[in-house]
Amino acid sequence: MPMLAQFEEVSPRTDRRRSARRELKLGVSASEQNVTVHDLSLTGALLETSVPMLVGQVFQVELPDAGKVSATIVWNSGEYYGCQFDYPIAPSTLSAALLRSAPARPGTEPDPVSELRALSNEVEHLSLMMERALKRLSRD
Repeated sequence: MPMLAQFEEVSPRTDRRRSARRELKLGVSASEQNVTVHDLSLTGALLETSVPMLVGQVFQVELPDAGKVSATIVWNSGEYYGCQFDYPIAPSTLSAALLRSAPARPGTEPDPVSELRALSNEVEHLSLMMERALKRLSRD
């Protein structure tokens, strides 16, 4: 299910940054910098926006229960951008963000693409859990 978001320009602080930074706010849609989040996972997101961004550009995503998370644009095709979080988010954060997405219409079944995305998110979560468990085992 797509969710709406909006980019906000954040003015540079007094540090050495020379350009403004962008911050993605989920659940907000009220400006020319609107964003549709088509897919959100533990490690990144698929965004659609008319705001031009470059591969390698870093921005902040404000997520429920996690605050601001740093993300980097890793690819783009037209107005579609794939971004990767610097660190995977917690499954509870993903669930909280997905709960803010557009609700399904009553009496409709989820489309196959949405079902596959949900399964992919579950597999990704299980994979991360297995990786952490294997790391703990190898330390012992």
